[in-house]
Amino acid sequence: MEFKIRKAKLEDAEALARLYFQFWEPHNNVDPLLEFDKKLTLKSQVEFAKKDIRKRDNYIFVADLNGKVIGFVEFFIKKNEDCFKIKKYGYLNSATTHTDYRKRGVAKALTNVALKFFKQKGISYVRTNVYNSNDVAMKTWTKIGFEPQSTYLIKKIGE
Repeated sequence: MEFKIRKAKLEDAEALARLYFQFWEPHNNVDPLLEFDKKLTLKSQVEFAKKDIRKRDNYIFVADLNGKVIGFVEFFIKKNEDCFKIKKYGYLNSATTHTDYRKRGVAKALTNVALKFFKQKGISYVRTNVYNSNDVAMKTWTKIGFEPQSTYLIKKIGE
């Protein structure tokens, strides 16, 4: 399977929107802070994708297989507080490979584009966030070389 990695364009918004649905699926009911207050629609996700593509310091690359977007990675550089030795780091915000194309190196190729970008910008560390219940993502990221560093805790108080 021969796919190309390229920067996302506005014309990719609908394809990205469809992948966003796959991205959110494993997060459904996992984190109450990320529960949607209304049902997601394709139209709303297309607008969300367009907004993401237009963001100035946000980078989205897609895996393109003969004109079909089969995966994406979204990343940016985060600034650390001045008191820390590491002043900035890379952040992989989201990534998804279409379910029909998983286990074919798409996520690895997309991640490598982000890692190369960060390296060219002088970034030494890259961070991402994965929910403990997202076995697919955890396996993918650790296989690429990411290591678990912290645990995110949440507690509901009051009613």
